[in-house]
Amino acid sequence: MLRKNLYWLGGRSLPQMAGLMLSLFMINALLLPGMLLAQSSTAPSSNAVIGLAVAPNDPTIALAGTLNSPSPAAIYRSTDGGRTWAVTDAPLSANASIASLLYDPQDPNLAMAADAGFGALYISENGGQNWRLQPSFSNALSANSVAGRLFARIENGQTVFYAGTRFDGVLRSADRGDTWQQLAAGLDGDARRVRSFAEKDGFLYAGTHAGLFRLPPGGAIWERVAIPNTAVVRGMDVMDGRIYAGTFANGIYVSEDGVNWLRDATFPASLQVFDLATAGYRMVVGTNQGVWSLFDGEWSQSTLNNATYTGEVYKLSPAPDTPGVVYAGTSNRWVVRSLDAGRRLSSIDDMGVLIRGLVPPPPTPTPLPTPTPTETPTPTITPTPTDTPLPTDTPLPTDTPTLTPTPTDTPEPTATSTDTPTVTPTPTIDPFAPTATPTDTATPTDTPTATPSPTETPTPTDTPLPTETPLPTATPTPTDTPTPTALQEAQETVTQLPPVWVGAGIVFFFVILIAGLAVVRGPSDI
Repeated sequence: MLRKNLYWLGGRSLPQMAGLMLSLFMINALLLPGMLLAQSSTAPSSNAVIGLAVAPNDPTIALAGTLNSPSPAAIYRSTDGGRTWAVTDAPLSANASIASLLYDPQDPNLAMAADAGFGALYISENGGQNWRLQPSFSNALSANSVAGRLFARIENGQTVFYAGTRFDGVLRSADRGDTWQQLAAGLDGDARRVRSFAEKDGFLYAGTHAGLFRLPPGGAIWERVAIPNTAVVRGMDVMDGRIYAGTFANGIYVSEDGVNWLRDATFPASLQVFDLATAGYRMVVGTNQGVWSLFDGEWSQSTLNNATYTGEVYKLSPAPDTPGVVYAGTSNRWVVRSLDAGRRLSSIDDMGVLIRGLVPPPPTPTPLPTPTPTETPTPTITPTPTDTPLPTDTPLPTDTPTLTPTPTDTPEPTATSTDTPTVTPTPTIDPFAPTATPTDTATPTDTPTATPSPTETPTPTDTPLPTETPLPTATPTPTDTPTPTALQEAQETVTQLPPVWVGAGIVFFFVILIAGLAVVRGPSDI
């Protein structure tokens, strides 16, 4: 077949071959871009992403859950760093809202998913590919209660799981989610609606709709922490020995010891915090005005595809083993990803290939100025002549060396700075505000293209509603964006080559091949 094709090409006249090459070029120019377009990444749903988790051993594997999942309801899984997503095998109810996803930090095969619409818990034992319903969890909840936040920590070498619920405080499991016990002593009223968790110095912290509480090591009764009781604590994490608590309408609070808290006056007061997480070397916050990150004592607003992004960001999930990689669930851009700890974000249609070795290194923090001590010369003692007796009633002056000033430690910036970025407030109703009376009747959400709930299906009241028209926000000037490595730049260049150059390369190959055949072809080949 190859010889026949070569004969067919070689037997043509020069004008015929020129026409053939032009035809091949036109076919390539028309068809190749279409093939590449068919392979481009697109979001599997327009619903807001409210649940995310990244595998503890691989930053390219992630799980995502949406608000009022479209039919069929699904948990989504990516194995290429968020560029493409596949529907997993999960027995979800229609319009399920997967508000929290979690991997076992010690076992990447074990994953959990909490449905904030119907109170169901699903467990996977193969990394999120297949899921099963765990009835014991639903049985531990009271009527109309659900779980909106999952958390795991290691206690005595064993992974222990916690679930923050709508009406039942905290549930705890020490046997991989098979059984659950209520842990709610000390949590009353709105404090039983738990929205976030963090751990510091053995204490377990719970952010609730009535402020912040903590559980002592080995204790069973929660104790209140001194921040405003009215603050709804939506996200918490620890960085550089400090614990940060992000609230829905009261800003961010910071503590060194977990007892004494100060409000971070440098964080824009008008922002509403939906989630907060540490991405290695930056504190990252999801708000009603995009993503904000803290580095070197300064908060800055993140960009999406090199432009300011002001949409709602409901969930953040850093890669546990790769500092700098963080995923964010948004109201209208599906899942976006950052390789520099939240400073710059890329959408699903603009992401490059994620390779762990190409993640930019952390930027170097700016050192604080330290006073330099001034050296004092050593005083010189003049020898006294020995042949002249000194008066006995006049003592010699004592040499008094000049004291060298002791350098003092430069204090770190405190959270009471008044240099506050100005952000135009956007009126936003708390999409997760508690309802006075639970209802079993579903209400359509404002999420773009979300499937309305059936009339007999309870509506998730623990999930966010996207803001229709976000106001523009001032963008701070980036000061510490890490410089991509040469290998990364080369990778991005290859992935962005226009299809026409690919076609030109194919044409050039055929021209060289035909020229060679024309030289070696003899009369016996005709």
